[in-house]
Amino acid sequence: MVYYKGKIYSNKWYSNAGVKPDSGDPWVLVGDAEWTVPEDEKNYQKNENADSNIFNKVLTDGEIDELYGGINEAYSPEAALGRLEELIPKSSYEELFPYRFGSENWKNCPATKQYYPNADAMPDYFSYENLQEALHTLSNTIIKVQWYEGSEWCYRLIRLNKTTKEQKLVYSDPSFGEDWLDATKLCTSVCDYGSFLADGDLNTRKRELAGFLANISHETGGGTIDGIVDESLSGLYFNEEVGFIGSDAIGYVQGSDTAYLPVEGKSYHGRGPIQLSYNYNYGLCSDVLFGDSSILLNDPDKLEQDGVLGFMTGIWFWMTPQPPKPSCHQVITGIWEPKKGGANAQYNGNFGLTIIIINNEAGQSENGTGAVARRAKYYRIFTDKMGADITGEHCDTVGMTTFVQQTAAQ
Repeated sequence: MVYYKGKIYSNKWYSNAGVKPDSGDPWVLVGDAEWTVPEDEKNYQKNENADSNIFNKVLTDGEIDELYGGINEAYSPEAALGRLEELIPKSSYEELFPYRFGSENWKNCPATKQYYPNADAMPDYFSYENLQEALHTLSNTIIKVQWYEGSEWCYRLIRLNKTTKEQKLVYSDPSFGEDWLDATKLCTSVCDYGSFLADGDLNTRKRELAGFLANISHETGGGTIDGIVDESLSGLYFNEEVGFIGSDAIGYVQGSDTAYLPVEGKSYHGRGPIQLSYNYNYGLCSDVLFGDSSILLNDPDKLEQDGVLGFMTGIWFWMTPQPPKPSCHQVITGIWEPKKGGANAQYNGNFGLTIIIINNEAGQSENGTGAVARRAKYYRIFTDKMGADITGEHCDTVGMTTFVQQTAAQ
């Protein structure tokens, strides 16, 4: 159950970040409620366990080779910046997003004054420089995700700083490693954030960049510019969920059944380019980015104030597998290795599958006016401007399903 704007909602099945509890399926209204979670450090500091002592240490080069396959220089922060600049130089980026949050055009747009009376004081949140710095910073991190096949809810995350070589267990399900899982296959996926825009040929890398920008453009789009609908211009217009701008409303709070419990009085509504939502996502993201879940749980507003951090959360979500879901990076580049007969295996390599991963919007056509159509339209505009070939690509989610727990293949 979650707390959202003074009411309690229950979800009937798995819910992705960004799906508003008052929007219908998968949420059901339970009733009115008062805030009941007290402010207490123990709410957001996870208990240390014996495994922590095994993982939390500085590794030798030999251990990094053994545990992570070494550190790939092609994924270094400098190499990652070079790829970004090759695929989309600053001038091209600014042509795509002239009305991005905090830009001069944004400040002069009549719609802006409706939400931001002090618009002139707002920084260029989605600037090209912030994207560069976010990628450069995050490219110094590797995350290892381990889970049990058929029990994907039971997983752990291990973080490696590529410069200091410090390894840290940042999250582990309480059941991980228990005897009843001994006969279950342990799966591992290593994600080097420096591999963003690095896998595949040039066309694949253009498609990945277009796919990333298309999805965050939909999440943050202004819809109209001077009354004209133009998806090629209105992306990255907002950096916070519209219903919460200038408000003290509290939403997207899950008060139990999570290792990342909320802090009293804090709202975990959508913020940043991917519209990060819910305290469990704020805590997990903070653990991966900083090795400390309390940073964003204590101060979720930090995400709407810092554009570098905003882009870091977007790249984090795009790159990180969330069992049983692969990452957006893995599917759009086709490097995902799905189980035979597994959910959406036949759609590997297609943009539409990134929409399922981000927001579970299954079975929707791009020939309409909904969210999937908007994401697909952005994708077609951006790939066209980048000169990427998407002939025959599945850009919507028709035929796709949400990812669910899969029984091990026979």
